[in-house]
Amino acid sequence: MNKIKQYRPNLVTTTEENKIVSFETTEELLNIDFVKNFSNRDNFYRFSLSIDNYFNQHSLMAEYDEGREWWVVGFIDNPLEVNLPKWMPKEK
Repeated sequence: MNKIKQYRPNLVTTTEENKIVSFETTEELLNIDFVKNFSNRDNFYRFSLSIDNYFNQHSLMAEYDEGREWWVVGFIDNPLEVNLPKWMPKEK
């Protein structure tokens, strides 16, 4: 079982806690409501993973405009269990 913790920038004011959701497959991950919402934007390109072993913080990324724009969706416990491309920043 894997988990994703929703990410919201500090500038977002809400009374809700960031969600933590368990999932078993990549398909389940991509169908979580707050994850799926990122793919509803017109120029959505793909989801990818940013793997940071130094800080042990692995991010699910939503990419737009063929990867030239990106947003952090959430933090994943074990990225090795998720079948998505590795995120690499592209120049705008």
